Amino acid sequence: MQRMPTKAELTSSEFSLLREIVARSFLSSRPVSALHRKRLVELGLVLDAMGGLMPTPAGRIVARM
Repeated sequence: MQRMPTKAELTSSEFSLLREIVARSFLSSRPVSALHRKRLVELGLVLDAMGGLMPTPAGRIVARM
């Protein structure tokens, strides 16, 4: 990741998912589309770890924009 992505670069569903992950700090129970999961990980906004998604510091910042 060369720079932090902005909210404008996310679809509304990706942004909603990111906000949900940030609010919970860990998301494992809700089914997440593989495409959304992959994109948020590639953008450096979440980590796919321990069987769920966890926000990165960049993800926390973008979710609050």
